[in-house]
Amino acid sequence: MKKLTIPLIIALAGIALLATSFFTGSKSSGDLDVEIVKTATIMPAAHNVYANPEALDGKYYLFKAKITNHTNKTLEDVTVKYRIPGYVDWTELDVIGQMFSGQTASVLCYPKFKEDITEKNAESVEKAEIEISWDGATDDDIVEEDFSFRISNRNEYMFTNIPSEEIVGWSDVYNNDALLACFVTPNDPIVKYYTQNVQEKILKGEAAGVTKDPKEAIRFLMGIYEATLQSHMVYSGTKGIPESIQDVSQLSQHNRLPREVITGNTGLCLELSLLYASVLSNAGLDPVIFLIPGHAYPGFHLNGQYYAIEATGIGGEGLGGSMTVEQALEKGMKELGEFMQYAQNGDPRFTLVDIHAVNLDGVTPMNLKDDEFLRKKVDDIVATWGTRQLAVNTNAITQNTGGGGNNGGGGNNGGGNNNGGGNASSGLSFSIPGGWQTYTYPLPDLSILTAQVISPNQEVVVSVFDVPTSSAATALQTVEAGLSYYGSYMQYQVNGNQVVGQTSSNNGVFNWVGKTVRGPSGIRFVAVGTYDYLYNQNTNVINQIYNSIR
Repeated sequence: MKKLTIPLIIALAGIALLATSFFTGSKSSGDLDVEIVKTATIMPAAHNVYANPEALDGKYYLFKAKITNHTNKTLEDVTVKYRIPGYVDWTELDVIGQMFSGQTASVLCYPKFKEDITEKNAESVEKAEIEISWDGATDDDIVEEDFSFRISNRNEYMFTNIPSEEIVGWSDVYNNDALLACFVTPNDPIVKYYTQNVQEKILKGEAAGVTKDPKEAIRFLMGIYEATLQSHMVYSGTKGIPESIQDVSQLSQHNRLPREVITGNTGLCLELSLLYASVLSNAGLDPVIFLIPGHAYPGFHLNGQYYAIEATGIGGEGLGGSMTVEQALEKGMKELGEFMQYAQNGDPRFTLVDIHAVNLDGVTPMNLKDDEFLRKKVDDIVATWGTRQLAVNTNAITQNTGGGGNNGGGGNNGGGNNNGGGNASSGLSFSIPGGWQTYTYPLPDLSILTAQVISPNQEVVVSVFDVPTSSAATALQTVEAGLSYYGSYMQYQVNGNQVVGQTSSNNGVFNWVGKTVRGPSGIRFVAVGTYDYLYNQNTNVINQIYNSIR
């Protein structure tokens, strides 16, 4: 009997293990694989974006659950739900009618936070809980997952949601730039009240948003600057905007909201830009924020033209004084001219946020409540404004700063010339339509590029190169070498003095036609073109300019 004891025990143990294995295998939860891809941080200012699967093509979500059915049977009505204790009650995300054996499904969570999340002044770490069940699932079958994530305070803006170790280019650094529109608050009662005071006390009335007259719109832009100047608002100097791809310390910034910039009477470059964008939007204009390494400045676009002002010109006594409103506009238009040239040449460090365009993509501003205390602070600030009316010489703007008249013209300080047709400027050897902007010496490091002329819709560009040589072949080689410095690769074919080519960069492929002519100091090379996907629709105007080159 003893001889049979050990084999019997082993046999019974084997039967027990076999039975256990069978019942474990029948539990679908053990074979339902769930992979969670989560967002590290939620910005309260952008809570409406996270809640909208249509916003920016669904780019922003709290988590994505990848579910794979590894069981040997079909699961019916697989239900995924989640909650965030203290913020979101149990909410059903999706019901998958059937999941066949081996099938994989992805479920995305776009959380709907309550509006009061925009009152959140301190960051916190929260937990998301997920449950996955199906018809016939027992309590032991139900799959439960959870993860932690961060909710920042309402003032924090993260330039990117890409981990710093994965950032490889400037498009990664500016990955969240569209979300800046969440901090532009034209419907904030305090911003509305401030805008009304600017219109009444500084401008003595304005109608830029109604008339769409560039001169009136520029006067309004200058009026905002004049208001900050008269209230002795000061620029708070700091880097703010990332200056390099490696500038990890600047991948997020605490932004005072426009109402806080107004009532606190101080702001960084980006904060001032958000203020201007809010006021411009409230007045019916289309605001733009221009982002460059280490800096941001505001402006607007109207009738196919862009305009800008250097909002930080207010400076302060500790920063050596302030620019006049005319100087601030001149500086802004000069910066704009440089911006357009770098952007046209495909430099990814120069980008802009068209506020109303991203609003249409679902990036809506946060809602803020009225505040009597802040209204009183606005009253106190308005009381410091002088009684002088802002007098703007619009002719001077057109001629000197690129502010533009009805033709969207510009000036000699980077803003461009007022082109009503005819020659682009003195000595240039081609004709262009009215309303185009001319920028002289747009790239300081490429002195042979003496001018560029840009169409009102920013699609067609005429580039003028003056190369001190008597050889057209040498001139083209010099241009090719100069563009390579900016990461652009030029290919071309020459037929007499006619040149056909394309320039490739990180921004795409630019197709162009041109001619080499005898210029004032050697060979002048004039090329006109646009990006390959825009070429067909702009063929007529390109040929018109090309045929006028003399």
